[in-house]
Amino acid sequence: MFIIKKTVILFVVFTTLSFKVNAASFEIFFEKLMKIEGIDLGINKAVWGNQSMNRNEAYHFYKKNFWLKYHGDLFKNQAVADVLIDHLVNGGEGKNFINIKAFEAVIGVKQDGFLSIADVNAANKIKNIEAIVNPYVNYRIYFYQSRKNISKYPGWISRAKSFYKYQKNGNLFADYVILPKILLPKEPEELALSDFE
Repeated sequence: MFIIKKTVILFVVFTTLSFKVNAASFEIFFEKLMKIEGIDLGINKAVWGNQSMNRNEAYHFYKKNFWLKYHGDLFKNQAVADVLIDHLVNGGEGKNFINIKAFEAVIGVKQDGFLSIADVNAANKIKNIEAIVNPYVNYRIYFYQSRKNISKYPGWISRAKSFYKYQKNGNLFADYVILPKILLPKEPEELALSDFE
C-alpha cells in the first residue's frame, strides 16, 4: 500500500512540474516589467492613488491586478502573455475594452472585451506565436499613435516594439496589424481611434 501511495505522489508531483514548465511565468514577466518601468515601479498614481510601494508590494500588486486577472498563468507561451499583459499595464483595457478586443481579434475569437479562459485556450492553440505577438505589437503602436499625449511619452512605442519577434535575417515575422471590428470603418477615411480614448 505504501508503494502505491508513493507512486501516486510522484505522479502528482511530476504532473504538476510538467504543467508549470509549459506555462508562462509571472516571475519572468515581473522582471521584464521592472526593467521597463524603472525605479518608480510603474504605479500610476492618477489611477491607483498616491501610494508608495516597495518592490515586494509592487510584485503582489501586478500579480493580483494584472497577471492573475488576465489569466497570465494559463498562457503556454511567455511572449504571448507578456505582450498582452504589458499592454494592459501600460494602456489599460481601454474604452469599451478596446485593448482586449484587439487581442481577441488577433487570436480569432469573439470580440466581447472579456478575456476568458476559452480565449486563452484559443491563443494556446496557435502554433506560430509570432502571428499573435507581432500583430498585437503593431496594434499597440497604432493605439499609442492615436493618443493625444504621444509626444509626451515617446517611450510607449519603444516599449511596444521591445516585444517584437524577428526572423534570423532581422526581418519581422507577421508584420501586419489586426484591428478589432469596433475600429473597422465602413469607409477607409472613417478609421480613427479617438472615440475610444
